Amino acid sequence: MIANRVPAPDGRWLALDARTIKLDQRTLSSLYHANLRSELTLRLGVCWQTPEHGLAEIADFNGDVLAEFSQRTNDVQRRLDEKLGRFRTDLQRDPTDKERWKLEREAVVDSRPSKPHSPTSGELRQEWRGRVRGLGHDPERLVESVVGRQRGLEGIEVGQAELLVERALGSLGERQSTWRPAEMVRELAAAVPTTVTVDAEQLTGFLQELADHTAASRCVDISRPVPTGAPLRCDGRPISEAAVDRVLTAQAILDEEAQLVAWAESRQADESVHTRAQATGYGEELTPAQADTVAAVAGNGALELIVGPAGTGKTTTLASAAAHLRAQGRPAFGVAPTAAAAEVLATETGMVADTLDKLLIEHHHPARPPATAYDLPAGTTVIVDEAGTAATPKLAELARLADRQGWRVVLVGDPRQFSAVGRGGMFAHLVDSYGAVELEQVHRFRHHWERQASLRLRTGDPDVLTEYEARGRLHGGTLEEMETDVISAWERARRGGESVALMANGTDTVARLNRLAQHSRLRMGELDAAAPSMRVGDEWMLVADEVVTRRNDRTLNTDRGLMVKNRDHWSITTIHPDRSLTLTGRTGTVRLPAEYVVEHLELGYAQTSYATQGRTVDTALLLIDSRTDSRGVYTPMTRGRDSNHAYVVVEDNQTALDVLSQAITRDWIDQPAVARQAELRPNHFQQLSDRGDEGEFDKLVRHARRIIEQRQARTREVERTSSRGLEPTFI
Repeated sequence: MIANRVPAPDGRWLALDARTIKLDQRTLSSLYHANLRSELTLRLGVCWQTPEHGLAEIADFNGDVLAEFSQRTNDVQRRLDEKLGRFRTDLQRDPTDKERWKLEREAVVDSRPSKPHSPTSGELRQEWRGRVRGLGHDPERLVESVVGRQRGLEGIEVGQAELLVERALGSLGERQSTWRPAEMVRELAAAVPTTVTVDAEQLTGFLQELADHTAASRCVDISRPVPTGAPLRCDGRPISEAAVDRVLTAQAILDEEAQLVAWAESRQADESVHTRAQATGYGEELTPAQADTVAAVAGNGALELIVGPAGTGKTTTLASAAAHLRAQGRPAFGVAPTAAAAEVLATETGMVADTLDKLLIEHHHPARPPATAYDLPAGTTVIVDEAGTAATPKLAELARLADRQGWRVVLVGDPRQFSAVGRGGMFAHLVDSYGAVELEQVHRFRHHWERQASLRLRTGDPDVLTEYEARGRLHGGTLEEMETDVISAWERARRGGESVALMANGTDTVARLNRLAQHSRLRMGELDAAAPSMRVGDEWMLVADEVVTRRNDRTLNTDRGLMVKNRDHWSITTIHPDRSLTLTGRTGTVRLPAEYVVEHLELGYAQTSYATQGRTVDTALLLIDSRTDSRGVYTPMTRGRDSNHAYVVVEDNQTALDVLSQAITRDWIDQPAVARQAELRPNHFQQLSDRGDEGEFDKLVRHARRIIEQRQARTREVERTSSRGLEPTFI
């Protein structure tokens, strides 16, 4: 028990900073599960399956029994949703906190077999044994089959501790640019071998000591400097320092990011080649901002940064730029985050395109030079689409390759949409540092109000959500209600011949929506339950089901000679006896072998919001059933030309507006370490000057001046548009 209020030295009573409890729930979970495994291994001698995300099941435990005892949580939630739905229908209002608590208790009780009183521990064990026997298993034999399998004690040797540190640092450095000490503890706990037999108190203390040692010896602390004379905690940090302000990184990460910044600085500073083309006479009539973008892309600048918010005609603009380059006889090559996106980029712009990974792999092949298609001549304009989703290591590798090969580089994206899966944020940092050519006029949406509203949504303005609510775009209710409503809307859109994106921010929710959509098609007679079917993982797939491939495979080609790509959509036409499938899609027909089907095929009615970035449809439907941030709202809520709807699971007396207003003020994007360092140590310039490092100091001063000039230009644009009575599109 920890008191929430403590006396400060000045006599005031202050509340504890509880943010770390919220921020570090994963750390607490990781510690709990590492200790649970260690204690159960010590006491019972059980073995464990390989952990996934820090969690593991007891090895060789019967799958039917696991499934039986995992259904309770889902059953409770379903019963609660039913009760809440009936309450709102009968009383025409939401329950109070006390009423909701009572309904939750009822749902828990209803999910148990009826008993005349609260069950004792003995009665619970008897019930559990009965459920196991009901599955055809003997409880005693089931237990005997998994206990006593590991004998002896096992600790963590020095070599194992070093391996834990390497795994933890590798995991952190792959996913994020900076971390807090508690996140180091989380990764160390997740890496603890499942064979360890140490009591919980010892293991927790050891992991904390190992994390402290690693932070001091292997990490770079870029936290705010400790003020002179400040009262200190036992870890040497000031007692006034918030948990979120302790920031660590690795020297290799700082070096890589600094090299990218220096690369951008040198390319931006080379004014001798920084000329712009005349963007006239190619493609559709362009807006002034689009013309400026074409001029930049088809110019001679060694590095161009282009920002295109959702719906501003980025693809149309790139097509015009590609045409301009072709007319000049200058080569261009497009890269995109996925093979499917690269195919769309190539089709819509007319230039050759592939993934960034493929371009880099071709130039680092150990046994041969790059294939002809990727052996781009000096002077080639390499256009990186959705540059915000490019991980920092990939951007750094491209920068080195571009210097070596003599290529121009054009980075195109939107810093306000999803970032890299892993360590990223450098595109946004470069845009903030050096400015960009920005497309600001939205064209996508049929309703004029939504064009300006989408830009306000992009900047995280919670007041704009009232416009969406007033036009019936926001819906709130229980999980069951929202699932029913979003599937009904999906059915209506499909019946009306519309293209529709059914989205959620989590993979578990996407899987649930896929099953609901499949059941909807069965109910409407679009799928035949009696037709051939097969089980793939947790899903049943039938002939005529819509599916999506989840891995690029250049050895699998359609009858049109096109490769199978990640996120390609298909329809099942034949299920073969050997469990292979014949699929038909936009790129042709292909027969997938059983091995690919088992590992890389999913139902394709719903997708994650991240997967739909860059896609445009008639109707966009988003189900939000967990915490998200501004990108998890803005990106999916700008996919639809005609309408964009959010179906939000709410609790207590919340509304959809309440939940989304909080979400769009959050920003979970990974910030580069150099950006956090500048934020937390703003006197870095003076420190450099005092050391006499004039070259580095002058470079950083130029960098700062450029940032100031860009921000002043943006301020003038805001003042200019405001004076004309227009609402600024960005600040």
